[in-house]
Amino acid sequence: MVLLICSLRLGSAQQLTPVWVELGENGAVIARVVVNAVGECPSIAVDGGTRPMNARLPVPRGFLPACEATLPEGAKSASVDGRALALPKPDPSRIVVFGDSGCRIKGGEIQDCNNSDAWPFPLVAAMAAAGKPDLMIHVGDYLYREDMCPPANKSFCGGTPSGDNWPTWYADFFTPAAKLLAGTPWVFARGNHENCARSWRGWFYYLDPHAWRGDQCEAFQPPYLARLGAFQLIVFDSSAVTQNMTEQQVEHYSHELASLHVEHAWLVVHHPFWGFSTVGSTPVAASLGLQKAWQQADPKGIDLVVSGHVHLFELLSFDHGLPPALVAGVGGTDLASPIEKPLAGIRMGDAKVAAGISEHQFGFTMLTRVAQGWRLVLRNAHNRLLADCVISGRETSCRETER
Repeated sequence: MVLLICSLRLGSAQQLTPVWVELGENGAVIARVVVNAVGECPSIAVDGGTRPMNARLPVPRGFLPACEATLPEGAKSASVDGRALALPKPDPSRIVVFGDSGCRIKGGEIQDCNNSDAWPFPLVAAMAAAGKPDLMIHVGDYLYREDMCPPANKSFCGGTPSGDNWPTWYADFFTPAAKLLAGTPWVFARGNHENCARSWRGWFYYLDPHAWRGDQCEAFQPPYLARLGAFQLIVFDSSAVTQNMTEQQVEHYSHELASLHVEHAWLVVHHPFWGFSTVGSTPVAASLGLQKAWQQADPKGIDLVVSGHVHLFELLSFDHGLPPALVAGVGGTDLASPIEKPLAGIRMGDAKVAAGISEHQFGFTMLTRVAQGWRLVLRNAHNRLLADCVISGRETSCRETER
């Protein structure tokens, strides 16, 4: 393990990850890096002034320290060890979205972590980075190496770490995402793999933009607003959602939705409010409980719902005043069964799908501002175009791509 960690040091004897930049609440911009020891936090230069980054303390058992610095509002430049950081741009025009990216090792489900076709997250992240986006949105579920690799599957995952600890977060997220972390500001959503029964320590310590509260898991985090100029994102915690939600859970999420007061914001959430999962190849509503919460709250001011959880790509628009829905759960974890029937015309609660497509390949979604609204393209892990669509207001349309 010592040799493994040493091999990660990127240009400095103590830095084990790139310095990444993430968005926090109400325009906060945070720089973070993982180091080998608390006393090795680097200094950060911001607009000509230099100050030390601070360790997030206490460091949870089994983890290595994270250092952080909150940048002043309007900062024009920042660097660590002479390397410029990717600062967020107001009103970003190129946005990458994907999630559900780790290599699954749990029970009898063993993904081949050593095969880039079977677990292509490193390729997906590198391809996304090559597109030079202004912003990266990860819709949750970072860590899937939950069990030890079975002896019978040594060629797939022999020697891999498992569980909620630094070596596993390094293997499942920080190493494959390194280029994209170094070159693009991030928004992180919390998935069900980061709930209080799973990998919550790594989530709260490394990725959550709020102050570290120590060895304490919050089952529900309130939604928060991330702003980049006039562009707004509501980051919504659905990590505790279950298949059969109680009325109390539905009321909780309905209350959170009703508390939102925004105009022209995207809602970033792990579980789809409006989207399909599959039973066999038959599409079924991904979360009836979240649908019910939405119907009760009837939130306004949301232009697009961005989610994952279902390991497919979906783009849906509706006939009932709902915002379009993007499901982007194709970052690298084993895919779900494909949807093999047309989605247009299927009823979902009180609404009906006006237009909809799905894809069953690993990849990333790039959204680019255009005159009509947003152009959305889906590319696979080898950069092949799978979908080419436009989101204009509450309508979506897609053109045929070469197969």
